[in-house]
Amino acid sequence: MKLKSQIQPKGDTMLKRQIGALLLAACLILTAVPAALGAQNTITVSPTSGTNAQTAINNAINSVAAGATSSNPGYVLLSAGTYQISAPIILKSNVILKGAGDSTIIYATGSVCNSEGSPAYVFGSGVSNVEVSNLQFKSTATGPSDGGHGDYRNCIKLTSSTNSKVHDILFTRYLYGDGVRISKSSGINVYNCRITSSGHDGVSFLSGTKDSRMYNCYVEVQTNTGVRVDNCANIEVDHNTFTGSAGSGWCCVELENTLTNVNVHHNIMHDYKGSSSSAGIGNWNAKGSISVHDNVMWNVSPYVEVGSGTNILGPSDHSVENWVAKGYGYGSLGSVSSSQDTTVDSTSETDTQTAINATAATETKETEVATTNDQTTVNENTVTATTPEQVAGTENTSSTEENATGIVIDNRLREASPDVVYQDKVYIDIGGRPGVGRYRDLILFDLSKYDEAENITNATLSLYWYYPDGIERPEDTIVEIYRPAAAWSPENVTWNSRDTGVLWTQPGGDWFDMNNTSQGDAPYATITLKGSDIPDNRYYELNVTELVKEYVSGEYENTGFLIKTQNENADYVAFYSSDIEDKDKRPTLNIEEKAVA
Repeated sequence: MKLKSQIQPKGDTMLKRQIGALLLAACLILTAVPAALGAQNTITVSPTSGTNAQTAINNAINSVAAGATSSNPGYVLLSAGTYQISAPIILKSNVILKGAGDSTIIYATGSVCNSEGSPAYVFGSGVSNVEVSNLQFKSTATGPSDGGHGDYRNCIKLTSSTNSKVHDILFTRYLYGDGVRISKSSGINVYNCRITSSGHDGVSFLSGTKDSRMYNCYVEVQTNTGVRVDNCANIEVDHNTFTGSAGSGWCCVELENTLTNVNVHHNIMHDYKGSSSSAGIGNWNAKGSISVHDNVMWNVSPYVEVGSGTNILGPSDHSVENWVAKGYGYGSLGSVSSSQDTTVDSTSETDTQTAINATAATETKETEVATTNDQTTVNENTVTATTPEQVAGTENTSSTEENATGIVIDNRLREASPDVVYQDKVYIDIGGRPGVGRYRDLILFDLSKYDEAENITNATLSLYWYYPDGIERPEDTIVEIYRPAAAWSPENVTWNSRDTGVLWTQPGGDWFDMNNTSQGDAPYATITLKGSDIPDNRYYELNVTELVKEYVSGEYENTGFLIKTQNENADYVAFYSSDIEDKDKRPTLNIEEKAVA
């Protein structure tokens, strides 16, 4: 099942917009294309004085990305030296960003890359086939107390991205946020990295990330964990070495919330001392199919809090070199090449290997669609497996397909931050806050599996209300649903713009009402939350049948739902978004169809 092309403004598709001729800074040197790389074009960037090195690098990335493809990528090569940045380096699809090794340093102060729209020193949203390698990251952090800022100031962040690599990078003491932070992505490989400290996690796999791997890395845990796997599927953590004596943090590997086919094996975890715990495998509400096997651990406690499998615990041999020679930990795979990125290690247990490679395991069938938040192609077999069987009966009998329309994305629009992209929040909020401004939201579901509008008998959008908890509001909140007037880019939509360089006609979003009136006031659906009502831990439903049928029939392009309140004055409320870890609280679109005989 593929998403409709008109709602996929991702990666190099966006680059087809008018880019124009770029006048690169004098520090950019256009070089001949190395034949061995097979690249279409290559730009080499050299460091200059000043704090805006990201400008030259981003200009180079934009230039090579214009004609790059997955089979013929563009290259941006960073010469040795220090590149001090004041804003993110923005990745583009099909571009390889490569330094000269430890001598190429990305340097940032604590005040930069510290916001929603600027969450990392190197940032990719909705990109595919990118590669970041052979760099060193440094910051102005001076100790573990500077860390713990997991949301921002990360070194590298990928969100809603696919088929990409991060490798051969040195993360030096000290750093503010995560070394590598990955959310809502698939096919991401992190390898050959040395993380001598980070202000939060060394590597994080978050928010429905799947089919990804971390291997052959050396990690000294500083503030929180060496690697965190939270609400993910088909994740492999293998042949890494974890240690740390900073006296902070709590585990080498953290497993959290719902997990499917997580495989942790052939790692070394030794001599780790945290502040709240010194665990090898830490457990934070973890559940699902978790295999922890063939790891070597000493001087960590407790050893394994969650997961099944046989491990080597407390061996008398404390020589890391000896265990590496036996096939465990960082360095045991030798010099790892990119050809190994998608290969599951052959020394894994047979049963575990089968589980990792199974794309339609029972638990995946139950949760796959609900946790898919990116616009990548969804496996047709998996979607078929998630669809409940039709109920046989007469033409008047309906069957409900819960979550069969997996959420593609939801975005927050905030008047007070009109040019900031809000894509990863765990809530969607609407209404007005005196002294702050208005909030609206956009949400998009994939409807491509439905092709007969006349068979749809009911469509219900369910939102889980959670805020303000226990507090009455000055005004009633009248929730309204409208049809966005045009397609919008999840990676770029803001209060002011629906895509990069494309403004809304009306700030806050353009819409049509059910009478096809522009900016009209006849919503497709509405509910009222009394000012005296408080959240009661349940879903609230809006009947969006007519709008869904209009989309399915092809009368209008599927642009999703624009959600706002009627008055937008002292009526602010918030619902959980598709990013909430608890899948039972995420927005759902339940569609009922006539049964097929």
